[in-house]
Amino acid sequence: MYHRFNENKYPSTNIRMDIFKEHIELISKENLEFYNLNKFDENFSMPKKNKKILITVDDAFLSFYENAWPFLKKKQIPFILFVSTEPVGKRGYMTWEQIIEIAKEDFVTIGNHSHSHEYLINFSQKDFEKDIEKSIKIFNEKLGYNPIFFS
Repeated sequence: MYHRFNENKYPSTNIRMDIFKEHIELISKENLEFYNLNKFDENFSMPKKNKKILITVDDAFLSFYENAWPFLKKKQIPFILFVSTEPVGKRGYMTWEQIIEIAKEDFVTIGNHSHSHEYLINFSQKDFEKDIEKSIKIFNEKLGYNPIFFS
C-alpha cells in the first residue's frame, strides 16, 4: 500500500521513487507475480502456482501521477488506485482527467475511497451512507461507473 511518491515532507505516507523501484525489483527477483484485478475471474479459477502481489495506491495524490505512474505504465505493472472524490482536482491531488487517463489502461483498477476521506467509523449511519452515496454519484458522473472495490 502506497500513498505519496517523492514527497519527502510527508515521511509517514511517502516513499522515495528509488526505494519504490527497489520494491518492484525485489518482487520480480522473488518471481512473484503482480495481481491484475481486471483479470480476477481468470486468475481466481486458475491453480495457485505463485504468490501474487497487489499494489494499492491510496488518495490519488498528484505525486503518484507525476512520479510512479510513468514507471508503472512503462512496466505495465497492475495496481488499484483508491480515490476519495472530494479532494480530486484540488492542490496536491490528481484531476478527473488524469484519473480517467489512468483508468483506460487494462492493468489499472480504480477503487472507491469514500467522498470525504474522513474516519468513517465515527460517522452516524446516516452520515456514513450519505458520504458513500455522494462518492458513488460522483464516480458515476465522472467515470460512468461506481468502482466495485472499496478501501
